[in-house]
Amino acid sequence: MERRRGALERNIEVKTTRLRTEVSPVVSATDFSTTAKEAAEIAAAIARKLHTKLMLVHVNDLRNLGVVAPLLADTELPRAELKRLADRLRASKTIVEECFVSGGSAFDRIVNVAVKHKAQLIVIGAVGHGISQRLLLGSVAERVAETSPTPTLVIRPGSKIGGWFRGERKLKILVAHDFSPTADVALRWASQFLAFGKVTFDVVHVHAPNDEQRSEQELLDRTSKIAGMQYASVRLVSSWGNAQGALFEEAARQKIDLIVIGTHQRKAIERLWLGSVSRGVLRHVTQSVAVVPPSQRIRAAKIDQ
Repeated sequence: MERRRGALERNIEVKTTRLRTEVSPVVSATDFSTTAKEAAEIAAAIARKLHTKLMLVHVNDLRNLGVVAPLLADTELPRAELKRLADRLRASKTIVEECFVSGGSAFDRIVNVAVKHKAQLIVIGAVGHGISQRLLLGSVAERVAETSPTPTLVIRPGSKIGGWFRGERKLKILVAHDFSPTADVALRWASQFLAFGKVTFDVVHVHAPNDEQRSEQELLDRTSKIAGMQYASVRLVSSWGNAQGALFEEAARQKIDLIVIGTHQRKAIERLWLGSVSRGVLRHVTQSVAVVPPSQRIRAAKIDQ
């Protein structure tokens, strides 16, 4: 009887593992910094909730190290560090696949891994906000979020999202909405957080003072119809400045933990001419940010309640 029970338990474990590996994975890119490790922990929690595996990616960007011949580069240290981080996440019952990539630009490689494996989310840590840091580090998180066809969750230092996953608090999410189809996609994507834990939503539309064509009731109706957020707080914010500045102020005033914003993923020349709200938000806010591309479609997945 004990032998039969043991065989049954092993069979269930094998089936569970197979189920997790068949669902689109979560990708977490790491450079082993404190914030990147925090992002990996959050990515692991998401992967467990979605019953899927976590792909832990490290890109050995040789160009930034001044390495001319890749064969001369010592990859043993980062490989060992990647394994240590993966083993630590496996201890929390997360299925982790290590992915070590050498050469090429970090943001390109990360996006390529996500596309190749049909990932449903990229989670990446972001460093500070100073201009010198952005110039030196090239803002890999920003480039990934701007170019990836997969939604990207950018984790800021000291994020409250980890505590929310542990059931310690509610998560306050601000969704930026401009009444475009892209914003509708972001709104629908954000509604998935309701399955993870206790969430409050603020849906904010920023408009010029002389533009009063929209109403809060219209935004509330749209929020309810598209995302099923019957109890979301909706606001129309009047601002002569840029939209990202107004969103920054709203997020600070409401003590928001996560900002969700859609991106049109315009080409470089269009971004120069038209500007990019998502880029401005990524560069200047202190909260974590989720950037949702227009091509994203909500994937059905069994989620722990």
